[in-house]
Amino acid sequence: MPRRISDDMIAQICDENDIIDYVSRYVQLKKSGRDYSGLCPFHHEKTPSFHVSQEKQLFHCFGCGASGNLVQFVMRTENLDFIDALKLLADNAGIIIPEDDGNFLDASHEKKKRILAMNKLSARFFYNCLRDKNIGEKGQKYFAKRNIPWKTVTVYGLGYAPEGHDHLLKYLTSQGFKTEEIVEGGLAVSREGRIYDKFRDRVMFPIIDVRGNVIGFGGRIMHDNKEINGYKIPKYLNSPETPVFDKGRNLFSLNLAKNAKSSEIILCEGYMDVISVYQAGIKNIVATLGTAITENQAKLMLRYGSEILICYDSDEAGTKAALRAIDIINNVGGRARVIRLKNAKDPDEYINKNGVEKFKEAVKNAMPATEFKISLIKKQYDVTSTDGKILFIDEVVNIFTKLKDAVEVDAYITKVAEDTGISREAIASKYREKISKAVIKEYRLKMSIRKKSNKESVKQRKIKWLQAVCLKLKNGFWDLYRKVKSFIKCRRHSLMPRNLQQMCTDVWRKVCMTAMKTECHPIRQ
Repeated sequence: MPRRISDDMIAQICDENDIIDYVSRYVQLKKSGRDYSGLCPFHHEKTPSFHVSQEKQLFHCFGCGASGNLVQFVMRTENLDFIDALKLLADNAGIIIPEDDGNFLDASHEKKKRILAMNKLSARFFYNCLRDKNIGEKGQKYFAKRNIPWKTVTVYGLGYAPEGHDHLLKYLTSQGFKTEEIVEGGLAVSREGRIYDKFRDRVMFPIIDVRGNVIGFGGRIMHDNKEINGYKIPKYLNSPETPVFDKGRNLFSLNLAKNAKSSEIILCEGYMDVISVYQAGIKNIVATLGTAITENQAKLMLRYGSEILICYDSDEAGTKAALRAIDIINNVGGRARVIRLKNAKDPDEYINKNGVEKFKEAVKNAMPATEFKISLIKKQYDVTSTDGKILFIDEVVNIFTKLKDAVEVDAYITKVAEDTGISREAIASKYREKISKAVIKEYRLKMSIRKKSNKESVKQRKIKWLQAVCLKLKNGFWDLYRKVKSFIKCRRHSLMPRNLQQMCTDVWRKVCMTAMKTECHPIRQ
């Protein structure tokens, strides 16, 4: 039988955690009357609509409608279920949940526990395979070639998935796990009636969350040949989405970066980039999990640093990815800078070529996001020509319209004026013109949405009123009720024959006359 945490224990955990103290870790709150307010962490907004009541220990956003108590706030921000959220709050308050109080082991929670246990065993399995002289020789040679010492291997729990189809599968089944569980946990695949290991002949990177749980894996091939027997082999292979693993909500090495005493978080593309930088002594570095950065990942990084330094590959794809990352970080209220690495494809290559000190210098000289965007636009035009200057300024001013800080806008207008020789007043005038157009466009869009919303609400009110009238009439006016019911169905179609329209109108009048004698109030047609 499933057990549960007692109500008394839940009350104690909630009493020992103050909602203002906890929410302040994620939102910059300001006193607003008896409550506190700030920008909502659950949707993008410019004007604070997120309110927290210390007296009631509740939160509510008037923008997106998110609301609840502290446990529900933790569930949403940390992507946890109810029990895990309670456990996190208990740890935060130094409360130990007694064994006899239970763990509320419903099917969902039990499944997550089983998958996490499988992942932990699998990480040990891969690590032990790497250590084995015979089994892990290929993996050992690969890490040695990449200048990864055993000390770093141990810190990250790196491993090796051996060749063969069922080494991990056999090990996990011997530990009491069913094949269905192993497949659901993303550690094996089922195809054409056969079940075999998902990761084979790859070096392995465990993905560990900020609570120390192994939630997934990344596996990399050790050769450049991406095609075997006519089949394309992906360079990196990541765990699929599982009940414990969401690629868009987690980051590689954040479990280590969160302990770095820095106001910055460095964001890279690859696992090897992170490891090279980390072992060089720079701990505040993470990577996305084989996908483009998401808003959830940006918010997660901003919990541990006030500024994100983007250090993507220096090729065209990396540049485009950096631009997307800047916009996402800005959308969630964060600040971004871009680390530019000359004569190297990525951080790993840069450090191996130029050394750690040069990389630290590049980090120190990271370019502000707006300056980075301007530099890319400048490359597209000949700013020594009149036409080139006009096109360049037109595009640059588009960037300025998205900036929220008036001082920042003013500073960049001055800088662009100095660089191009165009008067500051002319650029400022262009900026005001574009801002005005953007405001008018946004206003018209809002009015259009509001108008449409009002139309919908009127229609819904009419239908609800008719339904209410039907309920009033159902007992005493059965024949009329059937006609009204038919009328409601007809009203949902825009095209009706004229005789049917007349009949509906007649029924409508009868309904109104009857309703006037009831407590209902008709809505004008």
